[in-house]
Amino acid sequence: MIDTDLISDFLKKNSIDGLFVQKDENCRYITGFTGSDSYLFLTPRDFYILTDSRYVEQAKAESPDCQVVNYKGKLADCLAGLVKRHHVRTLGIESVLTYKLYLSFDEVMEDVLFEFCPVDDLRRIKSEEELKLISRACAISDEGFRNTIPYIRAGATERELMTILECEMLKAGSEGKSFDTIVASGERGAYPHGTATEKIIEDGDLITFDFGAIYKGYHSDITRTVAVGNISNRQRYLYDSVLGCVEYMEGILKAGCRASEADGLAREYLKKFELDTYFTHALGHSVGLEIHESPVLAARDSSVLQSNMTETIEPGVYIPGTGGVRIEDTVVIKQDGISILTHFPKTFLKF
Repeated sequence: MIDTDLISDFLKKNSIDGLFVQKDENCRYITGFTGSDSYLFLTPRDFYILTDSRYVEQAKAESPDCQVVNYKGKLADCLAGLVKRHHVRTLGIESVLTYKLYLSFDEVMEDVLFEFCPVDDLRRIKSEEELKLISRACAISDEGFRNTIPYIRAGATERELMTILECEMLKAGSEGKSFDTIVASGERGAYPHGTATEKIIEDGDLITFDFGAIYKGYHSDITRTVAVGNISNRQRYLYDSVLGCVEYMEGILKAGCRASEADGLAREYLKKFELDTYFTHALGHSVGLEIHESPVLAARDSSVLQSNMTETIEPGVYIPGTGGVRIEDTVVIKQDGISILTHFPKTFLKF
């Protein structure tokens, strides 16, 4: 059921008469419709799904609160007719609107003022039902990795381990992978997004696994770094420093913290170990219907964290020629702390 108050308040807050939505994730969040290549036109009291013949019946079944319109390949004309019917003078659009689509709108709606609106913000605070789905996605990724553990050994390739991990998540109930699974071993661990290759795992390698499952549209995100054979004291130092940073941040993060300040505190922690310059990405990001959502735990984001926001906490260090370590959990922000959704142990593992 559409939250009519949520939509009405959003329109008022952004001073718009109507809203055009095109992101699949936002269409799904607002209406429950799970198809693709479809759009929404929303006013305070009327809700439309604009789709094609492939999805008409599905949209009617999944979104009974909406009027379903087959735009028959003429999206701009269809939208213009609805805009005129509902006397919309200011139409909200998303920042992902292509220039080509904008020009087609502008051509048939010359008297309409278009305003960019942060529709994604509607999804920042998760409902209890959403948190259950994200939690289930996290449990699936945990199980997938647990079942991959017996295959981690010298002589296997990164791609073999990636394939096993993705298959194990599918067997555990995942709808697919949240993103291209990262398996980066040895010196390749210095690549924060080192997707799997044919590189052979060797004794003395650290291996970073970054992966996620999808359950009913909702994503999980988890990273674990493990060792194969005997690693150096330097490698263990890197691991223990990153683990300490994760545990430190998980102990202090809560509602009321500012996203940018959280990122800064993680860097200050790693600075004590002279590793802050090797931490080259943001501390984390929100997770939901998309793998990367806002707020982002980064210097550029001044958002104040609120209860029932989700975040990843994923400090890492990446040293060219040596390798790297990243450890990541998906968590829920609470008034007095966090709830950790990814439960596979973070303790040092050697195979």
